[in-house]
Parts: sequence; C-alpha cells; structure tokens
Amino acid sequence: MQVRQSALKSFASCPLRYRYEHIDRLPREQSGALTFGSIMHECLQYLEETGDLDGAIKMFRKYWKDPQAHNPEWEIDYYVRGTDWRKYNLSGGKILRDWHSVFEWNTDLVLAREYQFTVPIGSKGNELTGTIDRLCLRYMPKINKQVVLISDFKSGKKAPTKEALAEDIQFSAYCYATTVRSFWDGLPNGPDLYDRLVGSRRWGEWIHLVDVHRIDAGERTERHYRRLEIAVDAMAASIEAEIFVPNISGETCVWCQWRRNCGLPELGGTKENGRETWN
Repeated sequence: MQVRQSALKSFASCPLRYRYEHIDRLPREQSGALTFGSIMHECLQYLEETGDLDGAIKMFRKYWKDPQAHNPEWEIDYYVRGTDWRKYNLSGGKILRDWHSVFEWNTDLVLAREYQFTVPIGSKGNELTGTIDRLCLRYMPKINKQVVLISDFKSGKKAPTKEALAEDIQFSAYCYATTVRSFWDGLPNGPDLYDRLVGSRRWGEWIHLVDVHRIDAGERTERHYRRLEIAVDAMAASIEAEIFVPNISGETCVWCQWRRNCGLPELGGTKENGRETWN
C-alpha cells in the first residue's frame, strides 16, 4: 500500500475522515485558510528561487483575487471565525516581505524545493510518498556539524511547541525518506549526494509564516523511524480490513470538512463576497 506522509496525520486524527477524503473521495468544504496556505506555498517557492519580492507579491495578489480561476480546488466555501478575505489579503504581502528579509541572509545550501518522493518502508511491501517543501544542508552550531534539514512551511495561526514537534510523525516521514537511496534519484548528482550524506544527521524545522519564525522540530533517529514503520503498517492493515473507527472528540470535529457526513449540524454564518463565513 502507498501511504502519503500527510495522510498519516489525517488517519491518526480520525480514520473515518481519512476514508471520506482518500477512499470515498467525498466533496469537502474548502476553507479560506487552506486556499491561502496553498497559494502562499507557490509564492514562497517563486520568491526563494528568484529573489523577486515584487513579483511574488504580484503573484499572490493575482491568485488571491480569484483563486478558483487558477486552480478549481482553491474555490473557497467558508472562512473560519476571525478571518476573512481582506485579512488574508493583507497578511499575504506582509508574510512575503518578512520572509524575504529573513531569507536574503540564508546560508543554507538548498538541494530541492517542493520535492516529491516515493520510497519503500518496512518489510511488508508498503511505500511512503510525499512532498518536501524545502530540502537543504545546514551547519548546526550546537552540534558543530552539517545536517540534512527538512523545512516545512505552515500558514496556520497556531504554532506547535518544540516538544510536540519532537515526535511529529510528518517530520519523521520526511527524514526517513532521505535515508533511502532511491529518494535521491530525482536530484542532480543524487547517488553521489546519498553516498556523501549517508552518515549525516537528519533534522526538521517548522517555519511559522504568520509571524515568520523558525521552530526547531528536532533530530530524527532510528527510534523515530521504527515508530513510523509501525504507524504505516498499522494504517495499511486497517485500510485493507476496511476498519475506520471515528474519533468523535470535539477538537477533531469542530472544523472537520466532512461534518455533514457524520450527522453534525452545518456551521452557520454569513456570506462575504458570495462566500460563507462559519461561526
């Protein structure tokens, strides 16, 4: 079975939600936050590759003015409480300007951006697939060594703690993938890079875009990879057996995009520019 790294978190939070999205492929309610995050990823990639701040801001304005025109999946169904089109429109330019002021002093050696991978995992024939926002080499003064670093860009309001990130399974998946030889096949001089970096330590970094700061997600080791393998095998076995036990906790359900499929009432609200705002 092929397991996407982002789906690991989705399955862990609620297996039934995973089924609705990835197996039944039911239509979901697209929030403004999801669309904003997708647009920011494209604009940040352009900004880092070109250094063209004005061009990145123009790209954001163009995409955000009419997201659906550029990608049908970006059509916005609702905004969560406390957000609206205008607030995101203002924050987009600010994020790009702030990140440009940080990134122009960056000393990382960037190996890839938005890099897609598929690698084998475990002994049961499963595969792990995903996309890394940025893969680079960074000198870490606290250990006096160069590490393979995976940076993940996030545009949500809340930033996690370092303690939570230390066990975050997505970073474990990213880091594990870089330890597999076939991961490097899609990169220039990939086999040589693998041989050179096989003994290097793997590290994660959460980039919180709202206030533009980096959060150390910690090192990943064999302990993390063993837990990842257990999670992938268990998830694959549950899906094969068609077991999808719902998690009906309030925290999981409150902003679920498939609420109506579980019999929950729709979140009421007002419309702004033809779009519903959920309260």
